[in-house]
Amino acid sequence: MRKYAFRKMTHDDFTARLHRLSAQNGATPANNHGTAQVQHPYLMMMAGFIWAYFMFSVARKRDHIEISLRQGDLPERYHDYVIYGLAALLAVSAVMLALHLVRFLIARRRARRGTPSGRLLVGAIAAAALFYTPASVYETAFGLLDGNAQAMILSASESVSTVLPAELTTASLATTPGSY
Repeated sequence: MRKYAFRKMTHDDFTARLHRLSAQNGATPANNHGTAQVQHPYLMMMAGFIWAYFMFSVARKRDHIEISLRQGDLPERYHDYVIYGLAALLAVSAVMLALHLVRFLIARRRARRGTPSGRLLVGAIAAAALFYTPASVYETAFGLLDGNAQAMILSASESVSTVLPAELTTASLATTPGSY
């Protein structure tokens, strides 16, 4: 009778066995180390960008939101609920962003590369960079462009303003009786 050495099997032993079995069957095993691989990586970046940009906008424009609520049809007794709801949304978003950051930092270096949390954080960082960049930087960058590029950007801006039915800076959260 053969004697076998008994020892505790590790995850590496299990992975090696999977590779041996899949090599016998001609298939390659899925390399899933506890991270969800996203099929569309830019989708998570866009989601992080939109989420963070919306949160930065809500956090910075509280006065505009209050003025918009006063001009609208919503009774005044509900204005506080809207403000409290937006504050709760900001608090939950800050906690979720912190959880994604912790999840990204705790992940193993090898598994960190393709995590959805990392992609979400990249989008949020891009939104913060875009939102908090001073207007003088944009003006300086526009001045560095040649005449053709400036003309193209200005014509694109004019065509967008003719296509949109309203000016985006005058949009309000609640409608007024004569606005529709």
